[in-house]
Amino acid sequence: MRRALFAAIIVLSSIFSGSLGAREGENSSPSDPHPVAMQVEIIANYSHDTGAFTQGLLYHQGYLYESTGGYGNSSLREVNLSTGVITRSVALNDAQFGEGLALSGSTLIQLTWKNNTALLWNLSDFAPLGNYSYDGEGWGLCNDGQHLIMSNGTDVLTVRDPDNFSIIREIQVTKGGLPLSSLNELECDEEYVWANIWGSESFIRINSTTGDVDQVIDAGSLLEDESVSGTGVLNGIAITDSGEFLLTGKNWPKLFKVDLVPTPEPETGDGGGGGNTTGNDNTSADSNNSSGANGQSNITGGETPIINKIISLILMLLVGTMIITATVLMIRINRGGQTHKVTHSPMRGGKENER
Repeated sequence: MRRALFAAIIVLSSIFSGSLGAREGENSSPSDPHPVAMQVEIIANYSHDTGAFTQGLLYHQGYLYESTGGYGNSSLREVNLSTGVITRSVALNDAQFGEGLALSGSTLIQLTWKNNTALLWNLSDFAPLGNYSYDGEGWGLCNDGQHLIMSNGTDVLTVRDPDNFSIIREIQVTKGGLPLSSLNELECDEEYVWANIWGSESFIRINSTTGDVDQVIDAGSLLEDESVSGTGVLNGIAITDSGEFLLTGKNWPKLFKVDLVPTPEPETGDGGGGGNTTGNDNTSADSNNSSGANGQSNITGGETPIINKIISLILMLLVGTMIITATVLMIRINRGGQTHKVTHSPMRGGKENER
């Protein structure tokens, strides 16, 4: 009886301890920390063609290479960063909508939105080299030094072989443990992916191994420029050889060179203010205002940790009460057993058995 009761105590304690651990870890994960809030600090600005509906952007040896979109207006361009002058350009056919752009060796790879086709161009003269095909829509593209990484407006990035565009693996992007969709234009290195979020004034940094968003960068100050305000959305990320970021948007008259710096802590603790958001748009498609990649909400209420603590405390008290109750029962059973042995043990040689 005592053994069975003791076993029951162990089982119940394990069950409630497991529930307690699950409850405490429900909304947090060591691999998915709360993203660090960052903002841009402007270093310089350059002229940018207002006719460029920017869909892809990269920097290479002092020049910008830009993919522009719009049916009948899509193009691939080489632009002098310092002057903003277009030094070379090739138009896509009217049925193609230009999207993300990446460089692999001496080949520029340009996505199209709904044509399921990646166009290949020779870097030196923009001569066409062929194409790759893929399923679904094309949004953003970048090269991490080994593979290509592609977005399609959802919360999933595909890692692709630059030699044949086959899928190697997928990266599910999450912020605070929730899927983050509407990933658009991309830039990347061997460890991170930076992504514009369609329709947002912020962009994000993604750990390309885990898919966790670890930084949200507020670029809203760029839209405060009078010449930019009222034009198009933020879209276009490139990184210079020295690590500065080049940012622009659709039909913006300027391109900005910026550093990324931590957002200062608020001076007052009133709990107000909006903070940085990724601005998912549940009705948006791509930058051309169609298609249906629904965003996911990534705002979690601050009351959740408090509720979890209350539940954890209740569970702890319940487990403690059960253990105390079981211990008292064991003592009573033990005492009852001793009394039984003294008063009712069988007689041997006319005397009661001794313990």
